[in-house]
Amino acid sequence: MQSAIVQMILIVVGIAAAAIVSIVVYNQLTDKAAVVNEQTDVIYDYGTITTEQLCEAVGGTWDSTKKECSE
Repeated sequence: MQSAIVQMILIVVGIAAAAIVSIVVYNQLTDKAAVVNEQTDVIYDYGTITTEQLCEAVGGTWDSTKKECSE
């Protein structure tokens, strides 16, 4: 049977391990986000866009008669 001190030590070690994992994951995600935000030369496949709102959001021109997006 474990004593109260051993249980407290195990709890502290568990919390510290969870904090370290959280920090590592957070740093990895923020590094990826910075790389994605730096990409300015995004190429869109306008032929796959099916809504007017999305077409206008990426800077395309919506053709209402053909229901398609173009540059």
